[in-house]
Amino acid sequence: MRQSTLAILLLTALLALIDQLYRVLHPEVNFARATLVGATAYLALRVLGLARVRLVSPVRGALAIAASAFGSVALIEAGWLQSRSAISALVHVAILAVAYLALGCRRSCAARAPERDAA
Repeated sequence: MRQSTLAILLLTALLALIDQLYRVLHPEVNFARATLVGATAYLALRVLGLARVRLVSPVRGALAIAASAFGSVALIEAGWLQSRSAISALVHVAILAVAYLALGCRRSCAARAPERDAA
């Protein structure tokens, strides 16, 4: 649990940095920007992995960040969330955390599936 909490905090910080970057490079909040955020997260986590700083799986981390970005954009486009608000930041973190934990659960459940079939 402690490792997941640390990973979520680190991914939240990475998401905030990438989001600040794209507020300048691509100021419109849309699905194209969400795609760029997810791709940039993957590249950043991959580069950290190559530098032997493996804090989180690049694929799992990037998918969690992309889910957060896409989910937030969908809520903003639907009019249920206002961009750049405190609630928006909390929603970003909540979606990221749920996605990260769900991806971990999926992997651990998939790893256990063959054991159940063998019995």
